[in-house]
Amino acid sequence: MSQTSGILKPIQRFTIRKIDSSVVLFLATIVALIVANSPLRDLYHTLLKTPINLNILGLDIFHYHGEPMSLLVFANDVLMVLFFFVVGLDIKQQLLVGELSSVKKAIMPVVGAIGGMIVPILIFTLITPSGDASRGAAIPMATDIAFVLAVLMLLKDHVPVALRVFMTTLAVADDIGGIIVIAVFYSSGINLMMLGLGLLVVLLLALMGRWGVRQLGVYMVGLFVVWFFFLQSGIHTTIAGVLVALTVPMTTAVSRHQLGNLAGAVSKMLPKEEDAHQGKVTHLDGADIAIINSLRHAASSAIPPVQRLEHALTGWVNYLILPIFAFVNAGIDFSTFTLGGVTLLPFAVSLALFIGKPVGIFLFTYVYIRLTKHQWTEGVYPAILFAVSILGGIGFTVSMFIASLSYDVQLHLDWLNEAKLGILAGSLISGIVGYISVLAVGRRHQKKQLKLAKNSEGAAV
Repeated sequence: MSQTSGILKPIQRFTIRKIDSSVVLFLATIVALIVANSPLRDLYHTLLKTPINLNILGLDIFHYHGEPMSLLVFANDVLMVLFFFVVGLDIKQQLLVGELSSVKKAIMPVVGAIGGMIVPILIFTLITPSGDASRGAAIPMATDIAFVLAVLMLLKDHVPVALRVFMTTLAVADDIGGIIVIAVFYSSGINLMMLGLGLLVVLLLALMGRWGVRQLGVYMVGLFVVWFFFLQSGIHTTIAGVLVALTVPMTTAVSRHQLGNLAGAVSKMLPKEEDAHQGKVTHLDGADIAIINSLRHAASSAIPPVQRLEHALTGWVNYLILPIFAFVNAGIDFSTFTLGGVTLLPFAVSLALFIGKPVGIFLFTYVYIRLTKHQWTEGVYPAILFAVSILGGIGFTVSMFIASLSYDVQLHLDWLNEAKLGILAGSLISGIVGYISVLAVGRRHQKKQLKLAKNSEGAAV
């Protein structure tokens, strides 16, 4: 046990450092590209094919179609389940108490998200030849919220809070759209018995949530069981993560008022002489330890299970799972491309992200505002809305994931690599152009506002 703790401690310390997760994800992508185009490329591809085995009571957990999962498949079909589980936890909060909790709050970003999904798909379909290549039409429909929010934080002096909330909500709606697409179009050979067993466990977890079962371990075990049944059913395993997340309760066993009263009572019960020994060794008797532990348990029970799980898993997902996903998926070997051998696929993906996303987001949102005579939020105006919409073309994580589902690594490796190339190009261009555009529009607007303020002061005098 102590050896395991020694191994995990450096990782745990790393996950709580104040390093932006998008930086780690970006670095993992760069490392993958460097390794895949270096003398280590053969070692890299061998690593991706490394089998992952786990046998419990004679059952091979990570076997699929009679063979053990490779590291690449393990990252996409196992680790990404936890990513989508955290996404599902966020979606549940947004639906209950967030920006998706009412039609009035949700309608505008949802409309923008719909536009940001439809237009890229149309552009991709128009450019890409028909046939198996068209399976990747959903690749450019996703927005990577981690990268977008990182850029927006760099530009926070030029982007109003309302617009940051708009883009965050839009990305959540994007995720919901992506989840639906994965469930409908990227599931095959359905085993109804296994699917039924998985859904039965989901129903049981939902009932337990309604009955007030708040032990986090119950839902994590349930996630594993549902994942296993979905793996055998033909429904993509990431859907298991989302469904189980939606069953986790958002109620608490202890209210904030009760916690405050208990904290006050505990403060009075603890011995006062302890204050005189600050900085020195302190010994607590059994009663004191029991009192403090009761407060710690009550404090934990005052946090909704949804938020406790999200807090516990977000660091692991952002700083470990997503970088591993990026490392195993972003390693494109550029030597495999020739100028005459590249199809229209990477151009379709990159243009759909860079052109389709901002046009779809802005056009649908702007038309909605004009048709409904919706009032512009203070600080939000058409130019800044379009500039921020360009950042919606950063579609890294989920786009890469959908690409891996669209093109089989054995049958369509060239298309998969071309799609990844288009994702990297489109996301990079969207990020750079979006950043410059927001900066330029924001500064021009600030100068205009200062000029108007001076003119008003002059007129008043």
